[in-house]
Parts: sequence; C-alpha cells; structure tokens
Amino acid sequence: MDETAQDDGASTDDVVQQDVVQQVVDGTAWREFCALLADAGESILAAGNPEDPLDRAEGFRMLTRLMRGSLESFLEHAQPRHPQLICTCHETIKIVGENPDNHYLGASLDGKYDYRIWGTRGEAKWISFNLFSGAGFGGGGPGTGATLHEEHMHIEPDGSFEVIISQTQHPGNWLRSEADTRSIAIRQTFLDKRGQEHADLHIERIGDQGATPPDPLTPEALHRALTIVGHYTKIVAGIGAQWAVRQAQWPNVFTDEAEDDLTDKFKDPQIKWHQAYFDLGEDEALVVEVVPPACDYWMIALHNHWMETLDYVNHQSTLNCHSATLEPDGSARFVVAHRDPGVANWLDTAGHRHGTVGVRWVGPDVVDVLPATRVVALSDLA
Repeated sequence: MDETAQDDGASTDDVVQQDVVQQVVDGTAWREFCALLADAGESILAAGNPEDPLDRAEGFRMLTRLMRGSLESFLEHAQPRHPQLICTCHETIKIVGENPDNHYLGASLDGKYDYRIWGTRGEAKWISFNLFSGAGFGGGGPGTGATLHEEHMHIEPDGSFEVIISQTQHPGNWLRSEADTRSIAIRQTFLDKRGQEHADLHIERIGDQGATPPDPLTPEALHRALTIVGHYTKIVAGIGAQWAVRQAQWPNVFTDEAEDDLTDKFKDPQIKWHQAYFDLGEDEALVVEVVPPACDYWMIALHNHWMETLDYVNHQSTLNCHSATLEPDGSARFVVAHRDPGVANWLDTAGHRHGTVGVRWVGPDVVDVLPATRVVALSDLA
C-alpha cells in the first residue's frame, strides 16, 4: 500500500514536471506570461483612472518597470541556495509608494536554509530588515514576517555587524524565518541619500559559503519565474490604481476614510504612512500643515496617479526632517504647486495636475498624526 502510494505520488510529480517542461518548450508558458501582462494593462484602462496622455503613458511605463524589477528578483537572482543582495527599487524601478530617501536591497531566501548577512552599517539614519513569505514584497503572499530594527541590534564601534536568519534561535542579531519564508527586504533610510555612505552588506547561505556554483537555468525555474512576474506585475499595478482611485474621492485632504489595508501586510510596523490625493488647477496650490511627531525620521513626497514617486532627481518633489524648513514653533508648512511660489518647502508637481502626496513617520511608538490641508490661490502665497 505504502509503496503503491509512493509510486503514484512519484508518477504524478513526474507528469507535472514533464508538463511544465513541455509548456516551456512549446511556448505555452510564454504565451500565458504575455496574457498576464495583457491583463495587467487592463488595470491602467480601468474605470476611474484618468485618460489623459501623461497618466496613460506613465501607467503603461509603470508596468514595464514592475516587470523589469521583478524579473531581476524572481528570475535572474532567484536562487535561495546562492542568495545575492540586489537593489530592488530606485529612480527608474519603482514600487507603490516607495520612499525616495530609501536604498532598498532584497534577496531570495528559502525557509529551510539558514543565512548570514554581514557588513558595515554606513551612514543611514535608520535601517531595518524584513522577512517576507509567499512571492515576496507586493507579490501576493501572506506578507511581512519577522522584522529587525537597528535599536535592537548589536553593532560594533567600527559599524560592523552580522545578522543570522534561521528557524532556530541564534544568539546576537537574529531574524526568525519560517518554512514559507521566501525573501528579505532591507531598508536604509537616509537624510541625504546622495551624500551619505551606504551600508556595505553581503549575504551567504550558512553551510555553503560559495563552495558550489549556482545551478543552470531549468525549464521549471523559468516557468515559475514567468508565472510569479506576471502575477506580481498585475497585482502591484492594481494596488496602485485602486488606491489612487479610492483616495481621489477625497481630493486635497488627508483623511482616515481614504486609508485601507491593501498594503498593510507589506509595511514595516515602525512606519506610519498616510496619503492624500492632490488635484490642482494651474494657479492653485495645496498647503499642507503639520507638527511632525517625535520620531527617528519623517518625510513628505509627491507621487503620480499610479503611486510612483515623481522625478525627484530633477525636481524638488520630496523633503524630509533634514531638508525641510520648520517654523519657530516646530511646525512645518509645505506647498504643493505647479510652479515655484517663492516660499519655503515648495513641492514641485513636475507637470502633474493630479497625483498623491504622502507622509511617513518612522520609529518605535510614534504618535501618529494626519496633516491639515487647504487649497489656495497661488497668488495668495506671494
């Protein structure tokens, strides 16, 4: 009985494997991947999304960025036996509501293995490590697993440290993995990302240390990667579009009514994050006023309709607790406008009539606050 069951199981596995291989060989896997991308494109055309040329162009460009970034993560660097830390989000690969002050690193993991991350801290204001299950950050899995923040880490005086990732407890800096752990995200948050030194980090699977070379690509690995990338692109594009459409019901105001849990499962628990939808005429400005709470770091940034940060390299579309100008009483006033009003803390919409404005408060036990807003004539700010 047992032998028959084992033979049947093995035979079933063999049939499934042969079917997957055949789907790659005859092109079925590729056609299914292209169909998923076509479905992702429908989220750009969905009711409620703007139809003007800029928004449509940026929406479809977003799909190419999501696909490009996820191919790097889930195909090119998807060998958990030989993990590599790669930059997962930057000026031209963006994820829903990313922080322009962050340097994002990630690696593919497998919960059955133990890993070691080591290196030097650099000059980031804040650093965190987050494990993810399922397809990873934004990929439709159960979401965030264990987290580790700098205040709970031992770091040597010279800035060096190591972190162990394992299912069994380990002394020192330790992240508990689970059987379904599939990836890690590392956030380094900078006050001046261009001017400050980034962490020098490395990762290895404990017990290997580079002793064996990575496996060659298999049809099974390609099939799995194309499936994940197609669904990832569709899911993340849908999250951005749905969120913006929902927020647009309350234009130019931060409100709890506009909050939802679409991305809660991917958030770091020490990050409080709020968005508002701006919609401004050519001669209007949105004034955002707030007393930032006591925290390790805070920032404000503009995004397009698809929740991608605007071109912060060439426009002042983001400010933080280091770069913003505060009032004598500790409050901050930001001005979202299409052209420079000649006042402090201008946030440049970079040609976008509408989009979202987001704030982050980062640190343990942050007292959350919602900014106040008002729309004014640009001439009134002179």
